[in-house]
Amino acid sequence: MPSPADAAPSYVWAAAIPEAGSSLTLDEQESRYLTKICRARAGERVTLTDGRGRRAQATLIQPGEAVVLEIVETQQVALERIATLLVGAPERGRADWMVEKLAELGVGFFQPIDTERSEWASSELRPDRWERLARAALRQSLRCHEMEVRELLPLPAAIDRALPQGPAKRYLADPGGTPAGRLSPQGTGHTVCVVGPAAGFSTGERGQLTSAGFIPISLSDARLRTETAALALAAWWSGAA
Repeated sequence: MPSPADAAPSYVWAAAIPEAGSSLTLDEQESRYLTKICRARAGERVTLTDGRGRRAQATLIQPGEAVVLEIVETQQVALERIATLLVGAPERGRADWMVEKLAELGVGFFQPIDTERSEWASSELRPDRWERLARAALRQSLRCHEMEVRELLPLPAAIDRALPQGPAKRYLADPGGTPAGRLSPQGTGHTVCVVGPAAGFSTGERGQLTSAGFIPISLSDARLRTETAALALAAWWSGAA
């Protein structure tokens, strides 16, 4: 007997996923996605994630304003590699797009930073919207671990928070650094990457970063915008999976 058709091209998000054999009622937003956009029907299959590594296969039992699913099987997806990205303020109007794409590439933590030469404008800091974009990217990219959006910190505090107790690969986006093609991020573990603001880092900040073990890495043969460098660095890391 052929398996039931998938009800949606993207994962469906649920705050908590019960064990196999249990029923689950989706919230209004996810129910609307399945019913109005996907036009899902009873008997179709749905893949769920809670954004914390739990994934489940479920069967749609009841479509409508409050979709009911029956959980068929669940699994916990291990997170063997994670990236934290510290990013200075990009030019105005570019942050939302950057956050969305970083989440699609699988970045674990997005950390906005203030630097000596540039600070984030309050109007550009939209953590609630960024969290919604990160969740939408989680669903679209078929990932099981949602990117965490952290609060704004000055560079020194962000470095202290980002560096784990154990070893971590550390990279600094720098046009004068080692070309990315000559470096290869290891497939597992923690990687911390730093991208400066449009005005760049001060001499003192660069010294602080290199003293902390950050390796300057060149991502292009030309100077990149902040948001472009952030995506290039994330893509370089993500591609090593």
